[in-house]
Amino acid sequence: ICCAFARVNQGRGLPVVAAGCMDGSVKLAYCGMGMDAPKEGRKRLLKSELKDGNGIKHGKYVKTICWSPSEPILATASADGTVQLTSASNLDSEAATVSLEVVKSMHFDAAVESMCFVDNGNTLCCYVRGTSYLSYFDLKDDYKQTKMSLNGGSAGTGCFDEHVSFAVLSLIPSPNGEYIAAATDTSRNIIMKTGTEKIVRNLYGHKNDGFSNPKIAWSSSGQYLYGNSQDENCVCVWDIASASIVKNLDESTGGHDGFVRDIYSSCTSDTVASISFDKSAKIWLQAM
Repeated sequence: ICCAFARVNQGRGLPVVAAGCMDGSVKLAYCGMGMDAPKEGRKRLLKSELKDGNGIKHGKYVKTICWSPSEPILATASADGTVQLTSASNLDSEAATVSLEVVKSMHFDAAVESMCFVDNGNTLCCYVRGTSYLSYFDLKDDYKQTKMSLNGGSAGTGCFDEHVSFAVLSLIPSPNGEYIAAATDTSRNIIMKTGTEKIVRNLYGHKNDGFSNPKIAWSSSGQYLYGNSQDENCVCVWDIASASIVKNLDESTGGHDGFVRDIYSSCTSDTVASISFDKSAKIWLQAM
């Protein structure tokens, strides 16, 4: 259902990709290259066990997963309302094993639809279906929760509206971490100041409803946001400053002839990757 690559930064990360599955399990696979890669014929799927002998397992299917940008900690969230943070270490590519340890488990009243790490991995931001706010959990302060309204008002103030007319199905921080983009199921992408209730931009011009799968990605400069639309076979490109669509990556430019399923952008270049229900993957060089 979802996958995420661990960040490899100054030797603190792992060459591992994690995949969340329909049965609630999370599988880890080796994705390294070079001399330490598994020998020919050896499976890259890692035997990953917790101290109790079991792997990562939720009660229902996994909705979203993400790695910390600063250390090998994997956050996994499920339709059963649980979030688990797991530390990965002692990768042995020859034996195809990796050690896991649960760092924190949390449970909510509804499905956790989206999440991401912010503040260089010191904070986990989550959206729970049916809530009108983003929950920020401070990993350095015993996972203290701070709620920031998606309606533009802080929790505990008169302007905190508990009504919500949309769900946030994707959360992506900007390259510099200053902003966070939220893709909703009401044809609206929201740009917010990270850690606050301040809405900086509302992005429209596409279509995504409750039956869609909205996905977004930032350009490496933070100047543009890429997103899909359920009624067009394209990647929409918004200019954040003007809040307008300035380009469509579609069939006329060598794009997909089916709906776009997911989007990923490089953090160091203008390269964008998109995958589609047409069973193809496209790499866009210098997308903007």
